[in-house]
Amino acid sequence: MSGLHVKDVTLRYKKVTAIEGASLEANKGEIIGFIGADGAGKSSLMHAIAGVANFEGEISYLSYVYHSAKEADLIKEYTGFMPQGIGLVLYDTLTVDEHLEFFADLRNIKRTDEFKTYRQRLLHMSGLSDFTDRRAEQLSGGMMQKLSLICTLLHRPKLLILDEPTTGVDPLSRLELWEILDGIRKEEGTIIIVSTAYMQEALKMDRVFLFHNGKIIASGTSPELIDSIRKYTYERSFTCKDENCLSFANRTYSLSPIEAPQAEPTLEGLFFVNALKENKKIAEIVIQEKQNSEEIPEVVMEARGVTKRFGKFVANKSVNMQLRRGEILGLLGANGAGKTTFIKMLLGLYSIDEGELTLLGKAIKSGDDRRELKSKIGYVSQHFALYKDMTVRENLFYFARMHRIGIRKAIELIDLYSKELGFDTHLDSFPHDLPLGVNQRFSIAAALLHEPLVLFLDEPTSGVDTLARAQFWQILGKLKEMWGISILITTHYMSEAEYCDRVVLLKNGEKVADDSVKNLYKKYPDAQSFEDIFLDFYRESK
Repeated sequence: MSGLHVKDVTLRYKKVTAIEGASLEANKGEIIGFIGADGAGKSSLMHAIAGVANFEGEISYLSYVYHSAKEADLIKEYTGFMPQGIGLVLYDTLTVDEHLEFFADLRNIKRTDEFKTYRQRLLHMSGLSDFTDRRAEQLSGGMMQKLSLICTLLHRPKLLILDEPTTGVDPLSRLELWEILDGIRKEEGTIIIVSTAYMQEALKMDRVFLFHNGKIIASGTSPELIDSIRKYTYERSFTCKDENCLSFANRTYSLSPIEAPQAEPTLEGLFFVNALKENKKIAEIVIQEKQNSEEIPEVVMEARGVTKRFGKFVANKSVNMQLRRGEILGLLGANGAGKTTFIKMLLGLYSIDEGELTLLGKAIKSGDDRRELKSKIGYVSQHFALYKDMTVRENLFYFARMHRIGIRKAIELIDLYSKELGFDTHLDSFPHDLPLGVNQRFSIAAALLHEPLVLFLDEPTSGVDTLARAQFWQILGKLKEMWGISILITTHYMSEAEYCDRVVLLKNGEKVADDSVKNLYKKYPDAQSFEDIFLDFYRESK
């Protein structure tokens, strides 16, 4: 029996059924995609196939049939599994070269001339040939993921299972990762199973499986899946008031015919149409007017020639940038382009080596300068920064007390924001028990408790599913509308750039673009998406 055959696989964690009755087949050289909301069952099915979790049902690969993790030991030499999370399989203090040696030892790989040639080829394919002496902790997110991937590929697996390998990775690095995968599957005949939250990636796959509530509810090629929702997709020409209708961004989805022009459907639309079929509308976000009526200056933040160095490395070079009142500004760039460094200077976590930086009318040089502005700034960090051993309610109380908000007022605000942002039923849960989308919402609540004038959001939607991201941007839109708040946000989802009033693009620490999305599309009339524009800028400025 050739290829991979998954038959009626069910996986349970205690009383929770993570995946139920899943079946699929994959042939030699195919790339199979898993898409779906957080907690839909994608990772659980991958764990079953990889043989790292017990399951019910049957899986066969090559001539081997297994019904449990123990029986799957027979296929481990043919498989490679990369779990979800940036650099999760890496060790901070090991260099790139030491990682390859370590994983080669784990797999008992003999150091033949053939292996040495293949090893060099992997380094070249991943762009890591010049960084073999660099420790993992010094690599960008994209470089970490590429190192994780080539470590997984060292023993030349014929079944490769990758759980969201590009989460938190910029479009350029994602493109390079996909070039590696495409080369491996063509040359080695490897079966590759990939889960992703990026719908542009799903378009590259041979077949796609849509997961929902622990079941596979649709499958086919991307064109087939897109065509399946064509009759439900319209241009957004009016606001939906019907329970069978849902509007988001520039499209409307309706199960019943409406008087509006049809629009070209997308893979992301699958999530919205499925939500309608499940009678699960995106909850309407309600943001009340803020009590703090402090006036916000016209220019909230301005950088003039801002430079930051770490030794000989220049992280930001002569950056000029403005954030205006009531504006959502997208700060875009590849991993290591200087986005997080710039935000940390705004927060006073890094000092400024050259240039001038003003925030809410005050000059910023170090943390001391920013300290008195603390009550006016909200911040959501790139990495989940809430306490996992405290409930959601306890976390929010902790942040309220940090901002010296009284107990009675804190209770009122926590009750208000948990209802407005739709996580009131999770207040007594622990963060590690909740989907990323829910954690993201109460991270925003924690940043809003003290009614800031400006929000800094560093990749807040990384790894979050399509519906949760839609709800997140609805929240930002309401905050802008009701509070006049200014928002600086970084993201690797290029489709999210379209929700920003303006975008700034950084490359190697320098600003290479600063304009509205509308104007950038005019400059690149052949671009099919904003990701095309992003990649064109990087190619042109090499």
